[in-house]
Amino acid sequence: MKQCPRCHRYVNDTERGCSYCGYEFESQTTPPPYSPQQTYPADNPFDACGPEGKSRGVTALLAILIGVLGVQYFYLGKTSAGILSIILSLVTCGLWQIITIIQGVLMFCMTNEQFRQKYVLSNSSFPVF
Repeated sequence: MKQCPRCHRYVNDTERGCSYCGYEFESQTTPPPYSPQQTYPADNPFDACGPEGKSRGVTALLAILIGVLGVQYFYLGKTSAGILSIILSLVTCGLWQIITIIQGVLMFCMTNEQFRQKYVLSNSSFPVF
């Protein structure tokens, strides 16, 4: 027995549609068995994102390791944000590093296209989160 996704009534497995509401079932094809040689497309963080050549993984590592110096912003070509990051770390006595660590982790969690839209192509001079 299978359940109709529209009216949630049960019909025989051999039926091609629901006899109650008229919903037509899609043909069920079984997925191919898993093959260890089969590769799936991955969103590699160290691939260059677009023609700008800026890597999400490199930027995230810079933000996590030495983000207190604003190096990730200098890498992205956002010099004013890098200078502002240095000033913020001096004013907060280094507590700005916590924000840059969180920023680096979030960069690892986003896709390459999201990273490119938010940090590389953005007109914002100081993209934090």
